[in-house]
Amino acid sequence: MLALLLQLEAACTAVDSLAQSVEEAFSQHEDAEVILSFPGLGSQLGARVLAEIGNDRQRFADARGLKAYAGSSPITRASGKKSAITRRWVKNDRLNHAGYL
Repeated sequence: MLALLLQLEAACTAVDSLAQSVEEAFSQHEDAEVILSFPGLGSQLGARVLAEIGNDRQRFADARGLKAYAGSSPITRASGKKSAITRRWVKNDRLNHAGYL
């Protein structure tokens, strides 16, 4: 039992060290200030969003492209007189979940 507790303590220490390293690296990134300006995003979640979006600012033509990639924009399907609004099935799940945390 003591061995398991020691392993758990070592794992918790490693997680804390990794979290501190992630926060330090994220704070030095050029887009950190912009990402942290979103309501509800701290250093940990901001680093997760940055990891999913990437460094390439030209990857998305506009905000609509990023929103579609994250899966937060609905799809409107229309044919004739009928119209249906549905959610996106194809999306980046990690980025989508970061928006709801």
